[in-house]
Amino acid sequence: MRVREFGLDLRPLRGGSRLAWVLAARLLGLLSIGLTSVAVVVQVYALTGSSFQVAMVSLVLGAGLLVGLLAGGVLADGRERRSLILLGSGWAVVTFGALALNAAADHPRLWVIYLLGALFGLTEGCAESALTAVVPSLVPADQLPATGALVTVTTTVGAIAGPVVSGALVAGPGLATTYALAALGAAGAVPLLARLGALPPQVPGDAESVVPAGRGAWWPALREGLTFIRRSRIVAAVLVVDLCGALFATPAALFPQFAERVFAAGPSAVGLLTAAPAAGAAVASLLSGWTGRLRRPGRVLLGVVGAYGLVTIGFGASPVLGLGLAFLALAGAADTISEILRRTLLMQHTTAHMQGRVGSLWLAQAMTAPALGGVLLGLAAGLTGPSAAVALGGALCVGATVLVGWCYPQLWRHRAVGAGPEAGRDVAEPSCDDVRTATVQS
Repeated sequence: MRVREFGLDLRPLRGGSRLAWVLAARLLGLLSIGLTSVAVVVQVYALTGSSFQVAMVSLVLGAGLLVGLLAGGVLADGRERRSLILLGSGWAVVTFGALALNAAADHPRLWVIYLLGALFGLTEGCAESALTAVVPSLVPADQLPATGALVTVTTTVGAIAGPVVSGALVAGPGLATTYALAALGAAGAVPLLARLGALPPQVPGDAESVVPAGRGAWWPALREGLTFIRRSRIVAAVLVVDLCGALFATPAALFPQFAERVFAAGPSAVGLLTAAPAAGAAVASLLSGWTGRLRRPGRVLLGVVGAYGLVTIGFGASPVLGLGLAFLALAGAADTISEILRRTLLMQHTTAHMQGRVGSLWLAQAMTAPALGGVLLGLAAGLTGPSAAVALGGALCVGATVLVGWCYPQLWRHRAVGAGPEAGRDVAEPSCDDVRTATVQS
C-alpha cells in the first residue's frame, strides 16, 4: 500500500456533493457546542461553587439528549428529515444566544441554564438522529467507508478545537462573548443545511413499514428498530462489540486518581491524560484512507477493539506519565478506527427506512455506555486501586471481543462491498429485504 493511500479519501466531497454542506455545518455545530460546554461548566461552578451542580447540569443535558435521540430516530424514519435537522440547528442559535444574554446580565440565573440545557438536549438529539439517517443517502454505496471517515474527522476536530478555543475565550473576553460566538457559529450552519433541499424519509414498497403517526405509535416503531437489530447479525455484532470497549475500557473517570496516586503529578497531568486520546484520534482520522479499501472490515474491527483493550492494559500498568500518555494516544487511535468501521458497517447493513432508528439507538448507546463504564471502573478502583482496575477492564475488553467474534461469525466472515462474489454480506447473513420482511411480520 502506497503512503498516499493512507490519506483521507475525499471523493465523497467532490462534484458539488451535498455531503460537503452537511460536514461543514456539522463542524460548525460541533465547534459551537465545544465552546459552550466549557463555558457552562465554568459558569455553573462560578455561580454555585458546587461540583454537584455542574454534574446535575450535565445530567439534565444528557437526559434531554437521550430522549431526543430516541424520539428523533422514530421521527427521522417517518417524517421529512431536513425540517428536523433545521429545528435542531435553529434552536441551537436560540440556546446559545439566550446563554449569552444570561451571562451578560447583572445576576445570571442558574435555572435558565438548566432549562436551556434540557431543551437543547431534546432538539439536538432529534437533529443528530435525522442527520445520521440522511448521510448514507448522499453518497454512492462504494463511498460509505470514506464518508464514515470524514464524519469521524469532523467529530475529532470539533471535540479538540472547541474546548481549547473556549478555554482561551472564557479566560479572555469572558462567558458572554464565548456564548455569542457559539451562537454565530450555529447560525452559520443553518444556511448550509437549508441548501440540502427536501429530505423525505426512505420507505420500502410496503405501506406496513412506514412509521405511523401518533404518540401511541412511538414504542412500536422503536421496537421495530430493536427487532431489526436483533435479526441483522452484523448490525447486532457491531453494537455489541462497541460495548466491549465502552463498558470495560473507558478510564477517563480515573484520570485524576492516576495523576495523583500513580504518576505523582499535579492537576496539569489530568489535562495531558485527557488530551492524549484526542491526539491519537486526530492522527488516526487523518491517516484513515486505508479503511475504505479493506476486504474484511469485520475482522479488522474485532482486531482494533481487541488492540484497544490491550493498550488499555498497558496504560493501567504504566509506572510513569510519559508511557501512560503513549498508551492513551494509541487507545485514541484505535477507538477512532473502530468508530469509522462501526459507522461504515451500520450504514451499509441498515435499510434506508431504518437508518433513523438504528442510528439513534447506536448514538444513545455511545452516550450512555461510557458513563456506565466509568462508574464500573470507579467501583473497581475503590476495591483494587486504579492501575489494577484499568488493567482488568482492558483484559475484559479483549475477552469480550473474542467472545463477540465467536458468537457472531457473520462479522468475522463479512467481505466488503466489491470484494468478492458474496461481497457485502455473508451467506448466513440475511439480506436487508429479508430482515425488513421478518421485522414487519413480527
